[in-house]
Amino acid sequence: MTRTLFAGAAVLTLWAGSALAQDRKESSADMRGLSVLVGGGVEGYTNQLGQDIDPGVAYGATIVLKPTKVLGLELGYSGAANELDSGVPLARTSGPDVVRNGGQAVATVGLTAAPIQPYLLAGVGLSRYNVRSSALAFQDDTVGNVPLGAGLRVHVGNFTADARLNYNLLFDQEFALAVPDSDINLPGDATFSSGGRYTGTLNFGATW
Repeated sequence: MTRTLFAGAAVLTLWAGSALAQDRKESSADMRGLSVLVGGGVEGYTNQLGQDIDPGVAYGATIVLKPTKVLGLELGYSGAANELDSGVPLARTSGPDVVRNGGQAVATVGLTAAPIQPYLLAGVGLSRYNVRSSALAFQDDTVGNVPLGAGLRVHVGNFTADARLNYNLLFDQEFALAVPDSDINLPGDATFSSGGRYTGTLNFGATW
């Protein structure tokens, strides 16, 4: 699935380069305004969480407001379905064991003002984990996160395509009680879980 995601991003880049070679006028691309994107990809976990939870399918929808060609403000829904590793006691043998639904607010900053635009992103999010398996030490929980990442956005006319990869710092991992408590202490009594969540997606939509 990860190979498919990277292959899709490569095809997107090549296609965009070919299209823009025929029309290099930046004014022809709607880079400002309101965009609506939908897409999907892959989602997984790191450290001990990654050993207990297998990579799964990610999906989502995003509303993007771009007051300038460089700055973007996003509100998005994201979800994922993952299976627990076969080594987890009492894990299901088929079907998604952990279903995540969440939302996030993100700011993006473009590294160029061109229709093919690499960008950086950061924000804050909140997810609800629904554990459908009877596995020991896994439970339903609500977890906050900080998404950090990068992407490539392509504008051709009012068509918009987006490939991104982000890593989510989790405030806690109490939905997986079997994972040892190894939070990273930060100034001001703040903590982040040592296990994180990564997501890579391809998204398509339009800008008005």
